[in-house]
Amino acid sequence: MNRRSLLPSFPSSTAAFAIACALFAPSTTWAVDKITWLMPELDTVAPPSPGAASVPVRRGLAQPLSDYLAANWGTPAKHEVLIANVKRSWRMVEDGEPACHLGVLRTPEREAVAYFFDTHLIPPHQLMVRRAALAKVPRLPDGDADLEKIWADRQLRGAIVAGRSYGRALDALLARRPAGVIDEYTTSDFGGNMLSMIAIGRADYTIEFDFVLANQQELRAAVVAGNAGGASGAGVNGKVSTADLVSVPIEGFSSPVISGIACPRNAWGKRTIEQVERVLSTPQARQFMRDEFLSHLSPEAQARYGPRIDAFYFYAKPAVSAPR
Repeated sequence: MNRRSLLPSFPSSTAAFAIACALFAPSTTWAVDKITWLMPELDTVAPPSPGAASVPVRRGLAQPLSDYLAANWGTPAKHEVLIANVKRSWRMVEDGEPACHLGVLRTPEREAVAYFFDTHLIPPHQLMVRRAALAKVPRLPDGDADLEKIWADRQLRGAIVAGRSYGRALDALLARRPAGVIDEYTTSDFGGNMLSMIAIGRADYTIEFDFVLANQQELRAAVVAGNAGGASGAGVNGKVSTADLVSVPIEGFSSPVISGIACPRNAWGKRTIEQVERVLSTPQARQFMRDEFLSHLSPEAQARYGPRIDAFYFYAKPAVSAPR
C-alpha cells in the first residue's frame, strides 16, 4: 500500500487549515486507558461472626493515595489495584509492565529501572524487639541500638523482608552483615507479618517504621473493642498481639527516608509519572498527603519530625525522576 493512500483527500486549502489547527491547538492532558496500582496487603478486619459488623480500621499509606489518584486523575482511565508482595510487584516494574508501585523507598538502584514521584518523608526505621529481649540489645548512652554489636554478640536472631529496601545506608549495612544473624522472608506485605513473627518468638527483632507498629497495635485494640470482649487470647481475626513489642532507634540511622510512586522506566511509565505529578503537585493534594501521613505518626514522631514533614510538603517541590 502506498503511503499516500493513508492520507485523506482534502483540497489543498482544507488540508493546510487542518494541519495548522493540529499544530497550534492547545495541548491536552495525557490520559492512561488503564493503570494498575501495586500495593502491599492491607490490614482488613473480617466480621467476628456471620452477620456481625466489621470494626472500622485505619488504612495504610498506599490505599488513600490510590483513591485520591483515581478520584482526581482528570481524564478517562480505568484504575485497578493489585495486592502483591514486594518482590513480585517490583519485578513487574522492572519488567516494564503498565503498573506503578505506591510507596517504595527511592534508591539509586531503583531509579535505574523506574521513574519516581516523591510522596512521603518518613521517619527512620527502628529496631522492633520483644520487651523480654530488650535487655540483650546493646545500646549506646543515648539509648540507640548498636546493630553491629547485636550481630557480633549473636544472642539475638533477626528477621527482615526479602527484596525490601530499608534505605540506601541501612541496605548497605545489612549487605555486610555476618552470615546467620538475620533470616529473610518473603511476605505479602512490606513487613507487617514480620512483627507478628517477633511477637510469637520466631525471631528476636526486625526493622520497621515506628508508625507501622503503632498502627498494628491500634488496629488490634479496635478489633478487641469491637468484639466487646468476645475474642481473646493471642490473636484476633488472625492478627497476633504486638503489644509487647517496643521500638528502639538504630545508631547512625536517624535521618528520614523518602518514599514515592514508581513507574516503569519506559515511555508508558514516563507519561504516567508526569500525570501523577500533575495530580499530586496541587496545594490540595499536598495538604491531603500531609494530613493523611501525620495521622499515622505517634505524637513523639510528630513532635520530632513534624517541621521537616511540613517543609517537605509545602516548601520543596517534590522530586520527579522523569528525564527532561
